[in-house]
Amino acid sequence: MIKPLKMYVRSVDSLNTLVGQVVKFLILVIIGILTYEAISRTLFNHPNKWALEMTQFINGTYYLLGGGCVLLLGGHVRMDVFYDRWSQRKKSIVDIMTFVFSLAYLSGLLMGGISSTAFALKYGQKNYSAWGPPIAPMKVIATIGITLMLLQVISELIKDIAIASGKDTSWIKELRDRE
Repeated sequence: MIKPLKMYVRSVDSLNTLVGQVVKFLILVIIGILTYEAISRTLFNHPNKWALEMTQFINGTYYLLGGGCVLLLGGHVRMDVFYDRWSQRKKSIVDIMTFVFSLAYLSGLLMGGISSTAFALKYGQKNYSAWGPPIAPMKVIATIGITLMLLQVISELIKDIAIASGKDTSWIKELRDRE
């Protein structure tokens, strides 16, 4: 495999691993906010209009930024009934076909995300709720998450092309062993 492609794969895999390792702690933030809200509402009769929406934003961040790491770790849904029985080469060929669709979908999603983020930033778009926070930060996070997922799809595509073509794949095994 060409050295720049190996460098790309290593870099993207490392980036998504790092982001995943950081983002996983957002669950604790969500638990903290919901616990605070439950205590505040139940014991002190003081509900907070921001708590539920904030946990939704944090959960969205967790979900969107963690997508690339989940793809890297093979955590997304697939038809394991058939997939697990196939050879590594056949799995790679099927993955290549599905990653082409993912690439097209994520590219369209990214274009929409950039456009939507630009709109939110330009017009100071706010969420329609009692709290009414600015929506631009969430749209920026969504666009970053889509970008990370797109980069990871390309990385997985490169690895699967190497496996399907029967080239030296020892470097892929080394990467997977580090995960």
